[in-house]
Amino acid sequence: MKKGNLTAAAVAASFVMVASGGAIAGPTGSNAAEAEKLLSSATDWFNGNGNYGTNKVSYDGPVITLRTSSHLPPVAGISKLQRKGFDRLEEMSGGKIKVKDTWSKTVHGVKEGRKATRTGLSDYAPCFSLYTAKDYNLVHGLGLPFLFNNAHEAIATAENLYGKYLKKEHERFKVKIARVAHTSPYHLWTNRAVRSLEDVKGMKIRAGGGIHSEIIAAIGGTQVSMPGADSYTAMQRGTLDGIHFSDAIALIFKTHEVTKYRTFNGFNLLTIEYCLSADWHNSLPADLKVVWNNWARQMAIAEGMGFYDLYDKKNLDKMVGMGQT
Repeated sequence: MKKGNLTAAAVAASFVMVASGGAIAGPTGSNAAEAEKLLSSATDWFNGNGNYGTNKVSYDGPVITLRTSSHLPPVAGISKLQRKGFDRLEEMSGGKIKVKDTWSKTVHGVKEGRKATRTGLSDYAPCFSLYTAKDYNLVHGLGLPFLFNNAHEAIATAENLYGKYLKKEHERFKVKIARVAHTSPYHLWTNRAVRSLEDVKGMKIRAGGGIHSEIIAAIGGTQVSMPGADSYTAMQRGTLDGIHFSDAIALIFKTHEVTKYRTFNGFNLLTIEYCLSADWHNSLPADLKVVWNNWARQMAIAEGMGFYDLYDKKNLDKMVGMGQT
């Protein structure tokens, strides 16, 4: 793969995985140093040194603003990386699309992204099918246990399957889906060691909902559905006995401060959709619609590689250094 050729990587990986029925895309390394080398194309893309494809812009009207919103704080690693991604969109559009980004639940909470983009509060926001699980069906298949080894495998598969299988059940809510993201695999964070299924039985464990909650129930835990940001306080108060998180996300929510043990399992990945205002997208001139699609495809795979897969390794190294077992 040529450096920066992320769109081709996504398409190629998805065809291979769908054809073979397994998750066999590129490795991510066993530690942070290896991951940085293997995933350097994503880092290059975010830093403005990638291959962005052909983006011919003939539109000469006024600058178009994209209002984005997120529940995450702007200082979080993924927020900083997404801001770099927005810089790439502005660059690819020749400055004709400008991003106004808002963070920290200023516009809406973690569960209201879909409503916010449908009603005009935002143009682009994370909208988790997990938190409204009853509204969806096929998309939950991406969260089934043991399908994927890492985030970019899952994202490449979703990119390939979305148009044919997932588009209808999302767009019936009068929004478009800019991209389907995935976290890296989830592991169990607790204050007592978990060595067997017996150790898990009856433990109150944070899960997002949907398939994620069913997985926790299947291993004998009592699932407690709550947003990730609430898990820290819940552990302090004893409302939870454990949290199911990816390594990349655990450090953002300071999970290591309220737990002692991390038990590897990698049961599932969390699907995160990014909703887009249909009105905003429909109003774009044709050439900027092409630019938008190019950016969204590249952003999807770059985030999977450059944040979830890379920071899985970086964050785990940090947390072990802070005393996590």
